[in-house]
Amino acid sequence: MPFHYPVAVKFSEIDHAGIVFNAHYLTWCEDAKFAYLDSVGFGPYWFAARGLVALVRHAEIDWVASLRPLEHADIRVSVDRLGTSSFTLRHEIWRAGPQPIRTATCVITYVWFDAAAGQKRPLDEGFRAALADASGPG
Repeated sequence: MPFHYPVAVKFSEIDHAGIVFNAHYLTWCEDAKFAYLDSVGFGPYWFAARGLVALVRHAEIDWVASLRPLEHADIRVSVDRLGTSSFTLRHEIWRAGPQPIRTATCVITYVWFDAAAGQKRPLDEGFRAALADASGPG
């Protein structure tokens, strides 16, 4: 079962073509990531207290359909992959309403980064377990 994060589409997030500007998808996914990680016990304050950051290593956006200002979207976050020092989240962006449709998918790989040391490091075992538990069997 994916984690759900609601978004209200703003006029300022729409480009001249009438669709959500790509950078806003990434902003929405960043907010959804923090809310998701917080829901499993590893929110932004947990990271900050330890000098850790989940840096974007790679991001892909697959656009399918438009969203308009004042519409609502539902970002469904799930774990795609757990690596040694990285993890990948899938963010499916759905138009909310009686007939929801997927409007975009963002797959983002994050690297576990120690800010004080200035380098990546292996995922915290508690973090890995929380994400594995949240992703369910398989």
